[in-house]
Amino acid sequence: ITDCEDIDECLDSSTCPEHSICINTNGSYLCLCNAGFSGVDDLCVDIDECSDIKLGDLCTNGVCVNGIGSYYCECNKGFWHNGTECVDVDECSDSLNSSMCQPYSRCANIPGSYYCPCNDGFILNGTVCQDVDECHDPDGTPCPEHSICNNTAGSFFCLCSPGYKPTSLGCEDINECKNSTTCRFDQECTNLPGAYNCSCALGYHEEKQTCVDTNECKNLPCHPLAHCWNTDGSFSCHCPLGFAGNGSWCKDVDECVALTKPCHPLAHCHNTPGSFVCVCMPGFMSIGQLCVDFDECQRANGHCHSAATCSNLVGGFKCSCTHGWTATKENGHGEGGSLHTDHIFKLKENKCHKENKIHITRCYD
Repeated sequence: ITDCEDIDECLDSSTCPEHSICINTNGSYLCLCNAGFSGVDDLCVDIDECSDIKLGDLCTNGVCVNGIGSYYCECNKGFWHNGTECVDVDECSDSLNSSMCQPYSRCANIPGSYYCPCNDGFILNGTVCQDVDECHDPDGTPCPEHSICNNTAGSFFCLCSPGYKPTSLGCEDINECKNSTTCRFDQECTNLPGAYNCSCALGYHEEKQTCVDTNECKNLPCHPLAHCWNTDGSFSCHCPLGFAGNGSWCKDVDECVALTKPCHPLAHCHNTPGSFVCVCMPGFMSIGQLCVDFDECQRANGHCHSAATCSNLVGGFKCSCTHGWTATKENGHGEGGSLHTDHIFKLKENKCHKENKIHITRCYD
C-alpha cells in the first residue's frame, strides 16, 4: 500500500490572487483576502473605506484618503494624526507657548487653533497688548477717597495721601493733634483733613517763635464812648459812668427818668450825655444839692422903686410903695410886684406916684 501525502498548494505563489494569504488545508487550501480587501470572483479588490457608509466618519477633524488595502486621514490644520485619529494640536503646550503669543498675553488652546487674550490690566491695541492705566479711568479712579493711584504694568496700587492712614474701609485722617508734641507748648493744634495747623490761641499772636498777648485795644474794638481794657489773651469793653451797654454799644442813661428823685424837690432835672444837672427853680439858688430861697432884696433892693420897699418871698419878692405913694398898674415893679430871677428888667418909668390934695406928681428914676 502506497501512502498518500498532502500537497501544499500554498507553496506556489500563484495559487491565490494578489493581496491574499494562502492557507493550506488537508487536501486543499484557502485564499483569504488581506485586511482592506474583499473577494470579488477569484480576486481580492481594495475596499474603499472612505466611501463605506457602514464604517461612518473615519476621519473626524480631517479628510479620509483611501489607500491600497487601507486608508489614512489628512488632518485639518491644528490637528495631527496619532495613528488612529486626528487629535488637536495643543499650541499652548510648554514647548510652543513662549513663541505663540505676544508679550503680556496668555495662550488659550481651542480645538484646531488657539488665541492670545491679553492679561488682566492690558488691552489689545492692534497686535500688541497695551497696559491699561486704571488711574485715568474715565469712570473714576479705582482707589478710595483720600488716596493716590499708582499705575503699574498690568495693574495699579493705592497709597493713602499724606496725613491719612489705611483702614479696612479706605483711608482715614490721621489726627496729628493727639500727639502733644506736634505743636509748641504755647500753641494750639487744630486737626485738618489730611493735615494740621499750629497757631497761637485767640488773643495771642506769633512773635519771634513765641505766642505773645495781642493788645486788641489798639484796634479800637469798643464803642467810641467805651473804655477798652486789655487782658491776657483777651480784652473787655466798659461803658463810662452815665451810659448803659455791653461796651460794644453804649447808650446814655436818662437819670432824670431812671432815678426816683435825682434832684431837690425845688429843682428841675436836665439830662446830659453821661450825666444830668439839677437847676433850681426861679427864685431859688443852689447850695450843694439843696435849693434855697434867694433873697432878691439884698441885691439893689430887688430893683424896686426908690419909693418902694422890697419884701422877700419864698421863691420871689414883692415891691411895696411906701407911705404917701401908690402903686401903678404894674404894682410898683414887675408883674404883680414880683421879680423872677429869669425875668429881670430895669424900670423905664416911675412905677409909684405921690398923692396930694391939689395934684399928683409922677416920680421918675
